[in-house]
Amino acid sequence: MKKFMVGILSAVLAMSLVACSNFASKEESGYRIQKVKVKITDDADLIGKVGIQDSKGKMVDVKPKALYYEFKMKQQGQRKFYQNDKDEIEAKIIPNEDLKKASINTVGVNVFDEGHGQFSTGMGIEDFNYMKKGKVDVHYDLGATVKNKEMPLAPSDQKLKKLQQVARHGKLVITRNNKEIGRYDLETLGSVKK
Repeated sequence: MKKFMVGILSAVLAMSLVACSNFASKEESGYRIQKVKVKITDDADLIGKVGIQDSKGKMVDVKPKALYYEFKMKQQGQRKFYQNDKDEIEAKIIPNEDLKKASINTVGVNVFDEGHGQFSTGMGIEDFNYMKKGKVDVHYDLGATVKNKEMPLAPSDQKLKKLQQVARHGKLVITRNNKEIGRYDLETLGSVKK
């Protein structure tokens, strides 16, 4: 009888350890996207400005136009796992073929490819509040708003509208310390596997 009780107790203990480890991994499971906004903008408060040399060699600030993504997000799990994320996480868009082609047809390069070297990208994170809600934004420059020697002019608003129409054909990837912690479909906002 004692052996039987010890066996049951061992089985219960093993199951509770497995449950605890599953619970811990769910606690660190990442984020959930609650809402996404995508727009073409030249708002310097959202995307900044670019320093470019003018014809006399003087540095001037030029406003670019950019494809801007704003994600309202909620942390999953306990707050303690995310307290330093503002400085540690990064986000980027991985386009599907439609979005990649639209970018190439509109501005001449795949702006989502970090190796193209023609336009810059940016990312920002707003602190997550006590309700574990915050904002992550990502933008991809599409050209300058004024003629200059270093950055091509942005395409017409009509052309950029075509790019915006397919801007959610891809995935958002979030990394913490260069390790992927979340991948999300931009159309459904659901989490997807790598």
